[in-house]
Amino acid sequence: MKTLFTLLAIAGFASAAPVNTTCPVAGKPAKPSVTTTHEGKEVAFCCNNCKGKFEADPAKYAAKIK
Repeated sequence: MKTLFTLLAIAGFASAAPVNTTCPVAGKPAKPSVTTTHEGKEVAFCCNNCKGKFEADPAKYAAKIK
């Protein structure tokens, strides 16, 4: 039973969906494969360039996370 619980817990963390569907930097549709963690939440972006901009200055874009 402990093994089953562990596997379910790992699966839940691995498949955590992003909290947004729109890129907070560019306003374009976000790709669930391009993410970063911000304040414990998975945030998605339209591209790696936007992800880099967000990580460099998250305060500038955090209010746009929907």
